[in-house]
Amino acid sequence: MQPTGKPPTISLALFRKMALLTAGSVVLSLSITALIMVLTGQTGAMTLALAIAGFCPLLVTPPATYVFCRQTLELQAAHRALGEAHRNLSEIHTRLKAAHEDLEHRASHDAMTGLANRERFLAHLSELKRQSDSGFLLMIDADHFKQINDLHGHDAGDRALLAVGQAIAGSIRASDLGARIGGEEFAIILRGSSAEDAALIAERVRANVEKISLSTADGSPLKVTVSIGGTAFGPQSRSKEIMRQADSQLYLAKRGGRNRVVMDDKATRAA
Repeated sequence: MQPTGKPPTISLALFRKMALLTAGSVVLSLSITALIMVLTGQTGAMTLALAIAGFCPLLVTPPATYVFCRQTLELQAAHRALGEAHRNLSEIHTRLKAAHEDLEHRASHDAMTGLANRERFLAHLSELKRQSDSGFLLMIDADHFKQINDLHGHDAGDRALLAVGQAIAGSIRASDLGARIGGEEFAIILRGSSAEDAALIAERVRANVEKISLSTADGSPLKVTVSIGGTAFGPQSRSKEIMRQADSQLYLAKRGGRNRVVMDDKATRAA
């Protein structure tokens, strides 16, 4: 990587270092030259030899010191630039990872409620069957939702759907999957659930939705309830058949007066 900064100038610190190294070089050169002249018995040429010995370091040491210090500073600047580039790359990687996770979440979740969308719901159900898992499927439908939209507007309908989604998310276990599969239709996949646990969770969802406190634009209370149908599934069950059977139980809940749970807890149906 090429340094991006300007070439270093002769600062006071650099001048002092050059002066110190030059002085040291001159003293060392004079000392060695004098010793050699004495040992060889050529003291007659001592003056000329010492003059040359003193002049050479004065000529060579300052530029050599400057070049060395300049290269050192440029190397330090390059290291700093490399460190900054590494930090920038780390930040970019973190942002890209977050963006990728956000895109994955958007692609698999309902934008309004934050629950899984229909595609994620179907993929999860298929994955559980591939893993030879069993459990229960709950199909949930908001009662009289068309009436809410027609009488109070789509804003009230959206707030009702959001509240139902929140009630579902707050009623299930960490191993369960709540989804909005279309319009006012929701579903919950209860992995490895017994019939008793499935019935308890379904009733908890129904009760939590019934507790929702909403109001219309004119301040009137807005009642929201759901009907729930559930059925068991196993590794050999077909997704369409599971959903059809849960829908049948949901229809019974609707026909029975709405705001209720109807569960089919018979043996898991094979394909």
